[in-house]
Amino acid sequence: MRKKRMVFTAGIVLFFTSLASAYTVRLQWLPQTQFAGYYMAAEKGFYKEAGVDVEVKPIDPDVGSLRDLLYKGGDFETGWLSSGIIMKANSSKHPVLIAQFFQKPAFMLLAKKSSGIKTIRDFSGHSLGVWDGVFSVVPRVLIKKHNIPGIKIIPQGFTMESFLNGKIDIASAMRYNEYYQLLETGLKENDLIVFDFAELGINLPEDGLYVREDFLKANPEICKKVVAATIKGWKYAFEHKEESVRYITEIANRTTFKTTPEKQGWMLYVVEKLIDPESTVLKKDDFESVAEMLKSLKMIREVPSYNDFYRNVMQQ
Repeated sequence: MRKKRMVFTAGIVLFFTSLASAYTVRLQWLPQTQFAGYYMAAEKGFYKEAGVDVEVKPIDPDVGSLRDLLYKGGDFETGWLSSGIIMKANSSKHPVLIAQFFQKPAFMLLAKKSSGIKTIRDFSGHSLGVWDGVFSVVPRVLIKKHNIPGIKIIPQGFTMESFLNGKIDIASAMRYNEYYQLLETGLKENDLIVFDFAELGINLPEDGLYVREDFLKANPEICKKVVAATIKGWKYAFEHKEESVRYITEIANRTTFKTTPEKQGWMLYVVEKLIDPESTVLKKDDFESVAEMLKSLKMIREVPSYNDFYRNVMQQ
């Protein structure tokens, strides 16, 4: 009996030793199915199966995207490719991308058909709502690329009110979020003109997973395990949409951020079109394209090295 107890105790010790270090995946926004792969990897035990104890946390509003990672000692953090490149180019504490999950952008511009706007050339003489920071990159590049005169740039809040009441003719929107908000108001898809940047030849991949250079160097296997388990989480989320939507809606509604299964279901439907769980590789062409956009807008001085910025931990 004593021998069995000793074996059992030893097993418990080994189990908890393997999960001794707890790691955090910090998201760049509030709980929603935009991050379903991380939430379901944690909920279904995929991280623990890989031997890693991971807690998924939403953004710290007092810090902002990727700043928790670099300045507050975070472990893993999600962020847009453009945010990562800016941080890499302008900070002495360099982030490293270890998985590019979103291969296509959800960001787009919208106009009402009733406005008479049909093409990019029709933007001239109209008002364009633009969000701050990296959200402004593609609209500004688009205007510069097509040399469109007479556009009035207006700061846009994170609602569609200004667009709905006519104060903004062309609005910034995420396909999985603000676009759905407009449909909730009663507008039909046929009422809107969508300017999809990927279709316009401007591909700006969005959410990826980042770590610090020193963290990757010290924990290459941990990084590989977290990416592999997150891939498994995304596959599970797409194969079990109703369960994933229900679970994440419950998480969101425990916070001040309230949502509905319908909205989260739409988001997951859209996100599935942006992600290929089988490929988390950052394409060099996409990296160079986004970096050159940022440089042309003077948001960075020099383009970082692709090999310094991105590490394919799955091949290490």
